[in-house]
Amino acid sequence: MAINQNKAVIMMTTYNGAKYVEQQLDSLENQTFKNWDLYISDDGSNDQTIQILEKYMAKDNRIKKVLHHSNHHGAFNNFYNVIKYVKSLSNENYQYFFYCDQDDIWINKKLAIEIECLACEDKPALCYSDLEFMTGEGKRTDTKMSDLTNIDLTENPYNLFFSSRYIWGTTIAHNRKLWEQIYVDNNTEKYNISHDNYIGKYAAIIGNLKFIDKPLVLYRRTGNNVSGTPGKYGGRLGMLKRLLTKWPLIVNQHASVYWDDLYFIKHLNKKTQFTEELEKAIEKGGLTSLRLLKKYNIHTSRSKISDLSIEFILLSKLYKKTTIFKRKIV
Repeated sequence: MAINQNKAVIMMTTYNGAKYVEQQLDSLENQTFKNWDLYISDDGSNDQTIQILEKYMAKDNRIKKVLHHSNHHGAFNNFYNVIKYVKSLSNENYQYFFYCDQDDIWINKKLAIEIECLACEDKPALCYSDLEFMTGEGKRTDTKMSDLTNIDLTENPYNLFFSSRYIWGTTIAHNRKLWEQIYVDNNTEKYNISHDNYIGKYAAIIGNLKFIDKPLVLYRRTGNNVSGTPGKYGGRLGMLKRLLTKWPLIVNQHASVYWDDLYFIKHLNKKTQFTEELEKAIEKGGLTSLRLLKKYNIHTSRSKISDLSIEFILLSKLYKKTTIFKRKIV
């Protein structure tokens, strides 16, 4: 089947995005691949966002619905609101799935390039790309995310289970075979799990995960982004200073990653040797977890200090003492 005969779905979230959302919508309408539908979940905007979305809906019938999110607010939860809605559709047979933030800009061949990357896959597969930073005013910086940190998971996809620095949702595309494996329920929304890393883990375990080594998204840094910018620590001295001044936050971040891993493993249709060993390593911590890191050659950044901090957190079991990690998984 020709690529253009397949249909894609784009899931977008908004919240008080009136300043930027038109540029993002324009970038979607300017895509060279035209056969797509768009569903949007708004998290209770009180600016002109809804009016702008309705204006675009009136002129483009590919924009199918604006959902009004009312429960468990927040960026990740807002995404699960639209994901669950698309999951509930019984009369659509989308082949490719995309996730869209309100304030970025997609280059006009993003859909086409990622669909072509996935078209030859006969098993669950996900691809993601690099990003180029732009300022809040939309000025390109010629700086890529990969200039700041290693985001290529293709050599070792298991790194994803120890850090959330790799996959940015706005760069993701995956096929239907992966979509059919992704477990989503109301608890996913309540637990505030990062949707991009959660989906990426499915590809890492049951399918193929591909990295496109060029930026397909202009990533706007406004100062209000949910995700931070990894790698901007000012070298080893900056990294050490961050560890000393933000240690409780770092431990909580690791606790969240490991709790999310356990949630993913619990709802995976079929465990693998790695997921069984990972579950045991996280639950026990200590030397068991360090042996897992060594066995699978896991490194989450280019920094030795970062590796040492992860090893210390796992060895000391500090993550297990956090409120985040003590939540019950159902």
